[in-house]
Amino acid sequence: MTSHEGMSREGAGVRARLAAQLAAGGLRLTGSAPPVELVRLDEADAEALFRLIDANRAHLREWLGWLDATDSAANVREFIAESRRQFDDDGTIVWSIRHDGEPVGVISFHAIAWDELRASLGYWLARPAMGRGIATSALRAVVAFGFGGLGLRCLRARIAPGNTRSAALVRRLGFRSVGIIDPGEWLYGRSVAHEVFELEDMS
Repeated sequence: MTSHEGMSREGAGVRARLAAQLAAGGLRLTGSAPPVELVRLDEADAEALFRLIDANRAHLREWLGWLDATDSAANVREFIAESRRQFDDDGTIVWSIRHDGEPVGVISFHAIAWDELRASLGYWLARPAMGRGIATSALRAVVAFGFGGLGLRCLRARIAPGNTRSAALVRRLGFRSVGIIDPGEWLYGRSVAHEVFELEDMS
């Protein structure tokens, strides 16, 4: 990973632990109840991930703004390549959520604010995989990785106020609402606010 001049000792420590995790196991995570495996996306995953996106396009389009720009596996491959390049700069990690060996969604650190010891999270799940505890298991694994594995102090998620399933998921794991960003994003011709949820490591 590239070095940043002037980075705090704590931020440098997070970067070092992240590099060690990558070297040791490729950043693979596991969750239980139900069992899930989180595998860092590689460009070879583009075809399978595009098929999953395409089969769930109407479902995902309700809250994700990138569906219209994702009309081929090549678009997905470009996204994966960019996310892997960003890893060297800001620690971005995008995992495939796998259940029973099959990809069912995606979960990510959007970026790490090194000196604030904070990361932002995002996730989506295919419709057939919803309501089975899979997203909870995956998010719990990422929270444990962020706090226990990396030594972060805060995790953040931005969720549109009408997205009640996502809000219920983060609340279930102890995230609390800390404010509203309005506008949060432009979503298919309409302005959508974002409610900001945060979870702090109190250990």
